[in-house]
Amino acid sequence: MANKNIIVALVGNPNIGKSTIFNGLTGSNQHVGNYPGVTVEKKESSKSYKGYDITFIDLPGAYSLSAYSDDEVVTRDFLLDEKPDVVINVIDAANMERNLYLFTQIMELDVPVIIALNMVDILESHGKTADKKAMSDLLGVPVFATIASRAIRIVDILDCIVNVGENAKLQNRTRIKVDYGEDIKEETDKLENLISKDSRLSKLPKRWLSIKLLDGDTLALKLVCEADNKTEILKQIEKSRNHIKEHFGREAKTEIANKRYGFANSVVKTVVKRTGQEKIDVTEIIDNFVLNRYLGIPIFAAVMHIIFKFTFTLSGPMVKLFGLFFKWFGETVAKIIPDGPVRSLVVDGIIGGVGGVLGFFPLVMLMFFAIAFFEDSGYMARAAFVMDKIMSRFGLHGKSFLPLMLSTNGCAVPGILATRTLDSKRDRLITMFVVPFMICGAKLPVFALIIGAFFSARYQTGVMFFMYFLNVVIALSIAKLLSVTVLLKETSAHFVMELPPYHLPTIKGLFLKMWERSWLYVRKAGTVIVLISILIWAVFAYPKAPVNESLTKAEKAAAQLEYSIAGRAGKILEPLLKPIGMDGNRAIALIAGFAAKEVIVSTLGTIYSIGEVGSEDARPLREKIATSKDWSPLKGVAFLIFCLIYAPCVVSVMVFFKETGSSYKWLALLIIGSTVFAWIASFIVFQLGMLLKIGV
Repeated sequence: MANKNIIVALVGNPNIGKSTIFNGLTGSNQHVGNYPGVTVEKKESSKSYKGYDITFIDLPGAYSLSAYSDDEVVTRDFLLDEKPDVVINVIDAANMERNLYLFTQIMELDVPVIIALNMVDILESHGKTADKKAMSDLLGVPVFATIASRAIRIVDILDCIVNVGENAKLQNRTRIKVDYGEDIKEETDKLENLISKDSRLSKLPKRWLSIKLLDGDTLALKLVCEADNKTEILKQIEKSRNHIKEHFGREAKTEIANKRYGFANSVVKTVVKRTGQEKIDVTEIIDNFVLNRYLGIPIFAAVMHIIFKFTFTLSGPMVKLFGLFFKWFGETVAKIIPDGPVRSLVVDGIIGGVGGVLGFFPLVMLMFFAIAFFEDSGYMARAAFVMDKIMSRFGLHGKSFLPLMLSTNGCAVPGILATRTLDSKRDRLITMFVVPFMICGAKLPVFALIIGAFFSARYQTGVMFFMYFLNVVIALSIAKLLSVTVLLKETSAHFVMELPPYHLPTIKGLFLKMWERSWLYVRKAGTVIVLISILIWAVFAYPKAPVNESLTKAEKAAAQLEYSIAGRAGKILEPLLKPIGMDGNRAIALIAGFAAKEVIVSTLGTIYSIGEVGSEDARPLREKIATSKDWSPLKGVAFLIFCLIYAPCVVSVMVFFKETGSSYKWLALLIIGSTVFAWIASFIVFQLGMLLKIGV
């Protein structure tokens, strides 16, 4: 006999452990971040339990069902259209009143609800306790006290899901809803009566829709405009709003919000009690320093410096070890495969290209670990708050910091998608333009390669920190330029975000997050970069140069490089790039980097495996570049600046195009504008360095 199906949706405010509870229920290793905006799209996972196939949907964090942001639209549409069998409303026990505001709206959808009262340990640290039985009796829904970060009481919810799924109608009869008062009830009754007359509107929860119409909800009004009796309903909405305003002296939406918060406040007063054992609020003490108007920015700079210092110091020996491994591996394979095109393809193309990228895997992995620590500790949310004042001066919203951090050492794609958490179209568009300028995980190997080649270990952290600082300056300048243009002069939305309590991240959580992000890096190296490395090898290896036995191996390799497709293309592009200190080889590497920025390293690896120094040279790529006559510290810095600014990878471009509504205008501005800007910036740096004779 086949199992019965139950669909469960997890809903709650951002940053309250909803995704952690999802992982606990399903065993899934979904990414969990300690700030709003991580769960941009719904995530799904299944579990078989007691004869049921339970499908869990982790919906984006939402403060209400009024759909002010794209996150809330996704959540609301799923609850309305998919009609899940059970909704788990995750509520922060320490901020219960604000979280219950969303609960009041979920209850009006007439769906079975289970409350997961999370972070009860934080509530207890404030000298308070919540009576979950009293709360369950009062609201008429099951209530579970959980500590998601320690997986406490999460599995107990599974039995309740099965129970509620089987007795949904019984729960709907017993639970309580917000009492808006007789005056508002009379008006909602009138609207409900009109809603019932339309075949499409009548399928929606009538009480919820009528209140949303009084609330002035734009999506609800859009639904009404498609109704057969839309004129009658719209007239009634206007009459009802005027009646409520005359009676209460304020707008209907204000009165409705007051009633909801009043309901939430009464629940909190009933179920939350003081224990008389109030502890010192560590979060408040730390925030006195971290959020201080004078100390906030220096502390943020110090945190970023710690991340870089930790990464470069610990990764150095491991990067060398990886380099030695790929050197040994290449030499071993070269001994097995006879001399010829196949050996060249495997050793020079695949091992040389992919090995160059994977050689920096320890550095990328440790960077992810360090950032994950500060994310999960609660600090990154404070960083967004601290950066808001600075960012707002440059036309960016405070919440823009979150997509930028996702992109930093991660990937521009989730950063672009995370802009959906921004309410204003203007804020979203500006942030999407700025995100690709961040030093993502794909750019990190390029920076590590060049910085390692031309700067000693003593200065590497400082140089990397400076590049990140320059990265921020460029991004803010681009944002300011866009914000003052005629097309983007719309007013920015207000900045509101959660500041979670500080806590020590779990070792398991840190390693899971580190591995999830690092695995994407490895997977790309094993798929996309392998294919591109083969293609790059082919354009450098063919057509074959005429044989001249009088030449040395190094001279033959140099001749082959010049005679190849890549060499010829490089020669064509070289005059354009010569003013910024680059030759044709680097031009080919930059073109290949449009597919994926890591490919810049693998392309250089291929060039220097079959290039000017001769194929017998098995030194690490970093050493080859450092001793090459075609490179210098100044050329290396100019190259890095170009890599920092020029057109993002093709995947980021495709996502950007989709998220901007398939706008060719914005797409052209991103690709052409960023590349032209990269050339100008590199030109200034290189020519100024040549003039002052710095790093030549």
